[in-house]
Amino acid sequence: MAELKIVATITVKSDNKEEVLVALQNVVNATRKEEGNVSYDLHQNITNPLEYTILEVWKSQEAIDLHNASTHFDEFKKAIGGKIEGLKVDIIKQIY
Repeated sequence: MAELKIVATITVKSDNKEEVLVALQNVVNATRKEEGNVSYDLHQNITNPLEYTILEVWKSQEAIDLHNASTHFDEFKKAIGGKIEGLKVDIIKQIY
């Protein structure tokens, strides 16, 4: 099976920017250690500094499922609760 990629875009409430950034950095550091993770990179929109995008590459859907059930991902969700304006997650695969 081909690797799966996730594009997750998070828009942060301005009052919570620093706190959410710390939570993002923590989840990136922990996720990069997961066996099924190929890459997990955090980006910031240059025209909207309150918008962050995580570009993820995973070995399989099973690896994504394990990540979603991990303690560090659960802690991340709790840490950003009520502190973001929006979240968009797309799972994609390369076809050509």
